[in-house]
Amino acid sequence: MDYKLKIGFQGEKGAYSDMAIDGLYPDQAVEKLPYRTAYDVIEALKKDQINFGLLPIENSIIGPITHTYDLLLENKLKIAREIIIPIHHALLTAPGVKLSDLKRVYSHPAAIAQCEMFIRTMKNVDILPTYDTAGSAKIIAEQRLHDTGAIAGAGAAALYGLSVVQENIEDYPHNQTRFLLLSVEDIQFDQEEYVPSKVSGVFDTLDQPGMLFHVLEIFNKHKVNLTSIASRPNKTEPWKYHFFIDMDGHLGDENITNAFSEIKKMSGFIHAFGSYPKYLPKDQQTRQQGPAKKAAGKPSGPLYSLSYRKEPTIVEVGNVRIGGGSMVMIAGPCSVEGRQQMMETAKIVSEHGADLLRGGAFKPRTSPYSFQGLGVEGLRLMREAREAFGLPIVTEVLAVEELAVCAEYADVLQIGARNMQNFVLLREVGKTGKPVLLKRGLMATVKELLMSAEYILAAGNPHVILCERGIRTFETATRNTLDIAAVPVLKEQTHLPVIVDPSHATGVASLIEPVSKAAVAVGADGLMVEVHFNPSTALSDAEQALDERAFKSLMQAVKKLTDRMKS
Repeated sequence: MDYKLKIGFQGEKGAYSDMAIDGLYPDQAVEKLPYRTAYDVIEALKKDQINFGLLPIENSIIGPITHTYDLLLENKLKIAREIIIPIHHALLTAPGVKLSDLKRVYSHPAAIAQCEMFIRTMKNVDILPTYDTAGSAKIIAEQRLHDTGAIAGAGAAALYGLSVVQENIEDYPHNQTRFLLLSVEDIQFDQEEYVPSKVSGVFDTLDQPGMLFHVLEIFNKHKVNLTSIASRPNKTEPWKYHFFIDMDGHLGDENITNAFSEIKKMSGFIHAFGSYPKYLPKDQQTRQQGPAKKAAGKPSGPLYSLSYRKEPTIVEVGNVRIGGGSMVMIAGPCSVEGRQQMMETAKIVSEHGADLLRGGAFKPRTSPYSFQGLGVEGLRLMREAREAFGLPIVTEVLAVEELAVCAEYADVLQIGARNMQNFVLLREVGKTGKPVLLKRGLMATVKELLMSAEYILAAGNPHVILCERGIRTFETATRNTLDIAAVPVLKEQTHLPVIVDPSHATGVASLIEPVSKAAVAVGADGLMVEVHFNPSTALSDAEQALDERAFKSLMQAVKKLTDRMKS
């Protein structure tokens, strides 16, 4: 006989807890047992009538589910897993009943609180709390009530033979609830590669000035990232409180162990409800950035930060390594104009030592009448040049609609300055997993550049290269003003490689070599310059394009400087 997992939940079949269990075990047969109250679920758990209990712990609109916190502490329960599901409420009635026929509406108090704006429109209708959303639908069906509605999930309508009068009546469309899978046994989740984990716990503080601050400072000292804190009254000592916390990490991490030990000495009580896998949306579950660590120093902080990763990120593009102290040269025309231009320019940059070939197939131009690039034909010409000279290609993506075709041809996807805060595009390039060269916006701060990089990293793509290309100031002698100090500033804040684009920074071909040497001197990981076999005929940015002689001089100057810096 096959073993079937038994999971208890509060409510009736069709409740959101019922749906959460399906989300936890989509491919496994589970016996789901409904109970009228959360206390009944815990009693069944303690009597071994079920293997696990599932209870809500937090809603994105109304906040913590307080009685679940109390049950966690009172019964010293252990958390095995968590799941977050969307909550979309509907108004359900018996078939044929109209909104104007209603005299009362039943629902769980939490659901009522999440639909406050819709409820305000229901004049002269009594709103009555019940034990469950789906249970409210069940009451209407069993008692054949034709003047009563229920606020519940639309799925409960089919289950109990009701009609959906109106859907999505919650106050906020991104309404979500977090559920915990609970056990009375001390189930220790072993941290696995590519699976981030969480720890939940509770602590008390002494009744002295500044004690809560001192406890929180301990977490900061040990680099533990707290993601949530909530207080609940201590029921045996009036006006004293328990503090419930969630944090990134695992109880096996040395930094968490040390923090807990220090807090226990200070406050006298801290208790962990266990380590468990951190819930991730489906589109992130298979795109983690690397193995999670079990030892001390578990990463914390923004993904771009040195507190998250101390070692420099090295972005590999074919045989080219960007970051970690090497000097990489990316060179090529501003825009792809034709086969002769592309092949001749690729020949020049290849012969003189460039590592990657740049070129724009889709071009953002200030004037709508300027040359906008050749589109897909430009990508084909770049691929021809790559096959002829062996240089990986870098090209700009302007819009989500062009991403798929650009990713098909390019080795590195460039996000231009004007798109640095196109957050939809950033998320989508993050999903490709391809290396991304992210340029700083014309008016963007260093922090804003880093947060744009965070969008790509958070989408699961660790292969991000930052590019300083000058910012707009009152100066008119150059096209932009190169923020040369941004390079060492970024090096102090991020593990990501940083390159400089002196072509856009200056807009003047004669200034590119001296500015490039300055970039190398302050620690840039590479340069990106515009080269054209005949700049006088260039359709884009002719004034800043280097010819073969100037590019050869630049490469010799950079090599001489890097050799001197190494010796």
